[in-house]
Amino acid sequence: MTQQDKGARLDLTMVGDWGTANFHTIWGWVSAHLRWRSAPLSKFNIRTGSAYRDSVELVGMGEADLSVTTPIHIGVRWAREGKHFYANRAFPNLRTLGHLPQDDRLTLAVRAETGIRSFADIREKKPALHIAMPPRDNDCLCSYVIDLIFRAHGIDPMDIVKWGGSYFEHENPRATLKAAQAGHCNAVFNEAIMVSNWSELVAQFPMNFIPIEPEAMQTLTGEYGLRPAVIEKGRLRNDQDVPCLDWSNWGVLCRDDMPDDVAYRVTAVMVEERAEFEARFRHMPVHQSPLTYPIDPKRMPHDVDAPLHPGAERYYREHGYL
Repeated sequence: MTQQDKGARLDLTMVGDWGTANFHTIWGWVSAHLRWRSAPLSKFNIRTGSAYRDSVELVGMGEADLSVTTPIHIGVRWAREGKHFYANRAFPNLRTLGHLPQDDRLTLAVRAETGIRSFADIREKKPALHIAMPPRDNDCLCSYVIDLIFRAHGIDPMDIVKWGGSYFEHENPRATLKAAQAGHCNAVFNEAIMVSNWSELVAQFPMNFIPIEPEAMQTLTGEYGLRPAVIEKGRLRNDQDVPCLDWSNWGVLCRDDMPDDVAYRVTAVMVEERAEFEARFRHMPVHQSPLTYPIDPKRMPHDVDAPLHPGAERYYREHGYL
């Protein structure tokens, strides 16, 4: 692209994660290529966030232009509808530029030595579980859904504490897993099942992955719109498929007032420069990679529970991906 081919000057704020994980990496990659495709003195600001509530609301409120969130269904739809985690504040102005692929699950694993193999065991035996998990605060969608899972099984989340257990909380899944690896916790309730710490944990300690019961799954999917999934037999040394919740894919969000040419340009970067982003992950086996490479542009515009921005839609259609 020559100097005269560069697009108009941009001034964009993008919300990533806490600063050291994949969402910041996404915006570093995108903003570098936007800079090379935009007029001089363009500004690209990457803002730290939780990757959940603030990432979505900052865009919806107009304080940021772009963000990434996961998973790409309930975390987006609830925000647009103002329900559940986003109760009383709807953001119907949210739009998407598509998604980047990630194969992930949300699941509970308990040290086998506890003898706990099911939610029924937890209800009946009332064990002292010391659970490593995401922050139990109102910014974290993941802990909100974990509480839904407990309640769907007839367990109040605070019962864990009443029974002599505790919660170790951290935004970074690796930090929670390290607490379990160090022996400080005898259970983990989290996502990011592809990270090496999960594999290391199950190699270090035999773990029982706790299946979501059918009636509870019906509640979670029917009343809340969560998506069922399984941890496939053998993926984490589990001896059978384990029913759990889907926590997959990274949705790229913007607002309906983003100019079409800007949405088109950002989408073009994500598609045309995808090989560079994939290269950051290809040294890992795909089942252990945060990014499920290769990125398929024909899949990118689908499955996010928000309307596709017209500028993004135009890009995908012009290039034969829609």
